[in-house]
Amino acid sequence: MTQHTMTIAGHEVPVVDRQAVVVGTGSAGYCAAERLYDMGVTDIAIVTDRVDAGTSRNAGSDKQTYYKLTLSGGDPDSVRDMAETLFSGGA
Repeated sequence: MTQHTMTIAGHEVPVVDRQAVVVGTGSAGYCAAERLYDMGVTDIAIVTDRVDAGTSRNAGSDKQTYYKLTLSGGDPDSVRDMAETLFSGGA
């Protein structure tokens, strides 16, 4: 991480450089940060307006996804099969 300032329209603005920036603290944001870390990117900034936000945390989109599985693919969908797959991977 490096820090410096930049002049924008006559104002000194602090600037912090990172290897990666993740926007949001919903499940996708945390997943992105974890995957980056697993790939060796350890200098990560997570930008959010509040912790534990995100669509899936607030609107129930994960539950909606379970019921909309049939929108893609040719194989029949099963919430139980999906849960077993996630469980077998340690989720």
